[in-house]
Order: sequence, then structure tokens, then C-alpha cells
Amino acid sequence: MSKSKYDNIFKKFKDIDKGIEDFGKVLGTGGFGEVKEVKYNGKNLAAKLTEKKGGNFYLEKLKGNNIVKIYKILEEKIDKKDYILVIMERAAIKDLKTMINALHDNNFFKLINKPFFELIGNNFVRYFTKQIIKGLELLDRNDLVHFDIKPENILIQSGLKLKITDFSFLMNLQEYKMKSKNIVIPGGTPGYITPEFFKKAEIDEDTAKKQDYFALGATLFLLKIGFQMLEYKKSSDAQLTEDRIIDLLQRDICLIRSYSLFDKEFVDFLCSLIHYVPEERPNFEEIFRNKWLNKHLDDISLLKIQFLDGEEDKFMKELVKSDFYLEKQNEIKKGPEKRSNFIFEE
Repeated sequence: MSKSKYDNIFKKFKDIDKGIEDFGKVLGTGGFGEVKEVKYNGKNLAAKLTEKKGGNFYLEKLKGNNIVKIYKILEEKIDKKDYILVIMERAAIKDLKTMINALHDNNFFKLINKPFFELIGNNFVRYFTKQIIKGLELLDRNDLVHFDIKPENILIQSGLKLKITDFSFLMNLQEYKMKSKNIVIPGGTPGYITPEFFKKAEIDEDTAKKQDYFALGATLFLLKIGFQMLEYKKSSDAQLTEDRIIDLLQRDICLIRSYSLFDKEFVDFLCSLIHYVPEERPNFEEIFRNKWLNKHLDDISLLKIQFLDGEEDKFMKELVKSDFYLEKQNEIKKGPEKRSNFIFEE
């Protein structure tokens, strides 16, 4: 078992709940806690320990195919600090950030050459995007905002099933409305937080929900392009401000629109999600019904049912190939008069 600065706190939670058989190696760390393997009531799960920030009360209500399954939530005051231990299912295939790094940094598909127009094509991105949005749908229906959507907080289970996790900043908007409390963005991760976060001002319910939609856009940017949005050269006097974020966003939006091979409908969808004016970002209904998002879903479903759990790499290759086939089909449908003419010489 690996040593960590939270070992003593983990041990105290083990004394509280006898269902905890043992804590294993560290799976991830953060500024206010960490995640470890745990054996709980005979099951191999993950245990996330964090300082309590609020919002975890609502975790028990979140049950859906694209939300991580919670088995137990424990709270305790230890050394004058409030801690919460969330015992949940663990990722079979790590998280989306790990997969994105593998896709862009290595020859993930072991191709000798690159026969496809795009390695990370429309159906590939669409398959993952649709699942994240289904997770966000559950939050939207319950007037909940995550406030920290990012690839690291999207677990990948067997069969390439995505599940949103880490609800440290989770906020119930109905509670704020009933108590007439003001909504202020509680936090987030650089690269995934909006310009309005830096105002430190109150926001309305619609703007609060659009924090998650902006972060979805930043996640898709990383998946498609391979590097994080809003990157800048850091120096001792460089401070992120609303104006600085808007400048960086304008740069990144211009970059996206400069890629001639990108599908125009995808570009419009992505740019709308990361717009620097919250009123210009789509609401959930507009996202859910987006034209690009809902294309070729039957084709993707037919591909998916051909593969069993454990054949995720094969399914991903077929997603990449499907974009290539669709592009070729579109060329054929154009008719001979619109196709490129070839001259064959003997």
C-alpha cells in the first residue's frame, strides 16, 4: 500500500465503517484530497477523500448511466477539518484525459501510415460527446451544476461507457432559489472556467448552467485538437483576468475556424459552447438537439453492437474508419460532374 499524507485520515474512516476492508494504492491526487483503491463489502471500488466543500448531499440523488455509481458517503470532522469519503465504482479504463493523451501523443492505433482525413473524426468525437451530454442531462433535470467538468473527471468504463465523477463543487440551484441566496461560481479548473468566473460577481441560473457547457466545449477542444484550450505563456507578473481569458478565447476560436478539414457544423457547435459571452452559448435544449451532434447516430449504434466489452480498441478503430467511409460516400453522391477528373496514362 502506498504512503500518502492522508493515510491517517483514511485509517480513521476505516474505523468508522467496518465495510471498508482495506485501502490500496493511490489512483489520483488533488489539492484537497486523493483517490485510493478500496475493498468495500467484498467489491473492488475507489474511495475519494476530500475536504468537504458542500454539494455532496445531492450525490445520492444522481443515478444514471453516465454518472458514476456511488456506494457510500461518509463524513467526519478530523483534526478540526470536515472530510468526506465517497466510495464509488472505479474506472476500468482510466479517464478521458488519459485516453486523449494516448490518442495524440502516441500511435494509438498502430497505423503504418495515415490513410484517414482525420484521426479524431466526427463520429469518434460524436460518440463521446453524446454520452457526456446524457450525463449533463441528469444534472440539468435536477437543477444541479457540476462546475468542474473536465476530461480528468470523466471516467471510462468497459465498453467505452463514460461516467461523470467528482462532485466537489456540485450546486443545487433550486436550493439557492428557495433561500434567495446569490449564486457565485464556486471554483473550477484553469482551462475549463469561463471569463465570468474572474468577475467574482453574482450570476443567474442560466449562466450557472452554462459553466458546465463551456467546460464541455473545452473538453471537446482537447479531444479534437490534442492540447488544452486557453494555454498561455506564464510569467511571474501574468495574472488571469476576464479580459485576458476573452483574448485567449478569441485566439482559440480563430484557430478552430482555421482548420479547413473540420466539419463546419462541428466548428459552429464547438465555438458556440466556448463563446466568451454567456448569453451567446446554447442552453441545454439547443445542445441536445444540435444538428451535428445527432447525425449518424444509427450508424454508430450499429457499429457499437458488433463489439464486446474488452474490444474497445477495435470499436474505436471502426469509429475512425466510419468517418472515412462517410466522406467517400459523400463524394460518390456528388455525381461524376462534381468529382475530380482523373487522367490515366499508359
